[in-house]
Amino acid sequence: MRKLLALAAVLLAAWPGVPRGQPLLIHLHGLAFSPDGGSLLVSSHVGLTAWQQDRWSHALESGLDITGFSVAARGLYASGHPAPGSGLRNPLGLARSEDGLRWQPLALAGEADFHLIAASYRAEAIYVLSHLPNPAMPSPGIHLTRDEGKTWRRAAARGLRGEVLGLAAHPFQADTVAAATDRGLYLSRDSGEQFRALFGSQAVTAAAFALDGERVLFTPALSNEVRVMPIERGRRSLAHLPRMRGDYATHLALHPFDARAIAVGTRRKDVYLSADGGQTWRQIAREGDLP
Repeated sequence: MRKLLALAAVLLAAWPGVPRGQPLLIHLHGLAFSPDGGSLLVSSHVGLTAWQQDRWSHALESGLDITGFSVAARGLYASGHPAPGSGLRNPLGLARSEDGLRWQPLALAGEADFHLIAASYRAEAIYVLSHLPNPAMPSPGIHLTRDEGKTWRRAAARGLRGEVLGLAAHPFQADTVAAATDRGLYLSRDSGEQFRALFGSQAVTAAAFALDGERVLFTPALSNEVRVMPIERGRRSLAHLPRMRGDYATHLALHPFDARAIAVGTRRKDVYLSADGGQTWRQIAREGDLP
């Protein structure tokens, strides 16, 4: 594991910087810290863009149009569309990378494009949302693989209400997954078979498990709030993002080793970073460009 994390850090540091005046974030389809925590990664139609050592850099050489993205200790996972001439089948299915440049197809290459992927950081579990049937998934819905796509199981998702807007996998419990929907925030402790509502008063646009796995952070729609909800018992808390007129959070990322480091991405392609658990925020992208 140490070899993988060191390799990722070296290659991410070598990506070319983004000069002022060049578009930074074409779209924002995913947000996650790198496996070693050294970079914040944004996935989009032009591959990956990384915030590291107070600068943005691109991994444009991959040519990958990323539609779904998640990070685990063992690597980066993505779905989407490869560049012409890359030799990869379109759509990508589920693919894995150690450096954000070279991608290895794992499953359903040429068959599936997943817009929501949630990989557990330490457990062998990857959840995806399939909107269309494919050879491994006869029916749309949430599916789980514990062997990087060799086999899949569809979740019954009993009790889950509304359109799924985000998925979050527990950092070390393979059977625990959270779903953000337009009806609220839902939790399952049995691989998605049964969900119960944790927060059901309004839509939730993004969710992520805390480092200790005991709490879920989430963003209610059309608000500047990041709420913290215990999954069993405990104290609830609340942090406020800077005021976002006509905007809302769409992605939420938590650092794999520092419980106080949080990143938020918005529909308007703003990106905020907090080093103190959401008490203060630094804006590192404004409408997809340098602030």
